[in-house]
Amino acid sequence: MKRFHRVLCAAFLLVSAGVSGDTAPIDASRYIEHVKFLASDELQGRGNGTEGLEKAARYIADRFRAFGLLPGAPDGTYSQAFEIVTGLQIGSKNALTFSTGAAQHALQLGFDYYPASVGPAPGSSPDALPLVFAGYGISAPAFQYDDYASVEVKDKAVLVLTHEPQENDPNSRFDGKANTLHSELMNKAMVARAHGARLVILVEDPAHVVEQTKYDSFLKDPQADEYGVPVVRVRRDALKRALGGALDLDAVFRDIEGDLQPRSKALEKLSVSLVEDFGKIRRTVFNVVASLEGADATKRREVVVIGAHYDHLGLGGRHSLAPSLTGEIHNGADDNASGTAALLEIARAAALERSSFPRTLVFLAFAGEELGLLGSSYFVNHPTVPLDRVVAMINLDMIGRPSGRILVSGLDSSPALADALKAASAGVPIEVKTFGQGASVGSSDDTSFLLHRIPSIGFFSGFHADYHRPSDDWGRIDATGGTQVARIAFVLARTVAARAERPEFVRTVAAHGGTASATSGGYGPYFGSVPDFAEEGTGVKFADVRDGSPAAKAGFRRGDVMISFGAVAIKNIYDFTFALRNKRPGDTVEVVVLREGKEVRATVELTNRP
Repeated sequence: MKRFHRVLCAAFLLVSAGVSGDTAPIDASRYIEHVKFLASDELQGRGNGTEGLEKAARYIADRFRAFGLLPGAPDGTYSQAFEIVTGLQIGSKNALTFSTGAAQHALQLGFDYYPASVGPAPGSSPDALPLVFAGYGISAPAFQYDDYASVEVKDKAVLVLTHEPQENDPNSRFDGKANTLHSELMNKAMVARAHGARLVILVEDPAHVVEQTKYDSFLKDPQADEYGVPVVRVRRDALKRALGGALDLDAVFRDIEGDLQPRSKALEKLSVSLVEDFGKIRRTVFNVVASLEGADATKRREVVVIGAHYDHLGLGGRHSLAPSLTGEIHNGADDNASGTAALLEIARAAALERSSFPRTLVFLAFAGEELGLLGSSYFVNHPTVPLDRVVAMINLDMIGRPSGRILVSGLDSSPALADALKAASAGVPIEVKTFGQGASVGSSDDTSFLLHRIPSIGFFSGFHADYHRPSDDWGRIDATGGTQVARIAFVLARTVAARAERPEFVRTVAAHGGTASATSGGYGPYFGSVPDFAEEGTGVKFADVRDGSPAAKAGFRRGDVMISFGAVAIKNIYDFTFALRNKRPGDTVEVVVLREGKEVRATVELTNRP
């Protein structure tokens, strides 16, 4: 994407645009000070389960307390605690060993290699496995290219290159210089698994002369996905030594680049074994919750929730879009110090104007969003106020780089709020663009509330080149623009809190987004479920099923747990993503779910995405 670069003004102005005659005490200088602290190196990227996130939680709670807001957690504090899996515990038995006859070459975890995906169980591949080079690990009939066409990899280890062939050639049939889904690590892992491989070894392709991945960062912040097959990334120079001349990576790379023909082959006399010794780390994290009691004795029992997530990626890891920079602080200024700063300023302004809010306000700073909306999911399943009293939710996620416009989602869930939004933005020098929730931005914490039939409005200023990268720093935040967005959200919240009637929830086919997964935007046909990322266990639990979707027409419903899709066993969301990607609109598949412990089968006809 085009890189947006804004120079901050030396003087920050009081934002007073909005409903004629009104001034809300939301100030750009205070706003940017919040951003600067939350996105400072001191907080180390606010990774879930880290001291930096706890510092951020204390900072938010201290501000809520200073504003005179009431503690919102059940124990009388501002902290709603819940437990999540945040990483891996490294044991002492990890080993990756290459063997040629009697000679062995052992690689060191955190120096020569690290896991990108852990196996289904500790010690998942302790046996010596024959080694096969499978090019880029791509099977793409649509591009007339298949690295697996001439080799058998069942019960073997496969060595594959990162990225995809001819990625710097504008005339490549792999979509020119734009990377396709075949370059993605998950896709390479799932293709290898589908071919029966028991281990995937990933090495940087020679097109990237300098290998920037910091292998020791895994030891500082151990994380890995679970693709159902172990995947290890190996340092290129360490791999060359381990192969002992059995494969010339540079020569093979040049050959494939030249004619776009696979050069896969079995590496005779070479075998490899992997022993994994990892456990899951579970940490307690906190939603920070505060409330401002409504000024009207009758209406105060009803609630308007205003939320923003305050966690980010820490030192990068598996969710970073700059994996070679893992180990560097991902400060997350826009994502989502910007939204959290707006939440704080709205809370301060509301406390000063309490009489303008007949209904009660609940302010929520969520943890766990970056791991799958875990904080908001926990809140709606363990609400601190009865959900039937929540009349609306307003969410702020990445609102710090509006460039003259702000994207607002969710009006399709409550069209009655359209006039309130229009009035809130009147006179503000920023364009408001509305769209169906999740239509182009994936999802944020408002999704958790939409799934519970609560009208939810999301503010988002758009993706940019610094998203989920270390370069998302406070100096690129548009303080004036971010404050203008906060102002609009504040006036909207005030209007909703004062409405005579609670806004009606309208459920539509696209009333809520899914996630950046198989069920929403992206590749593949349309199925229509929304996965519950907070649910652990075998299968994919449906947090919801969209009205009118293929899944709904087949009779599937919220709470079902998918265990099979078109004869493919579904153990996790990655299995489902991969299985769905390999289907086309118009295909019919038999899907098996568990409902109250019993299997339910139905045939689903997949369609194009709405």
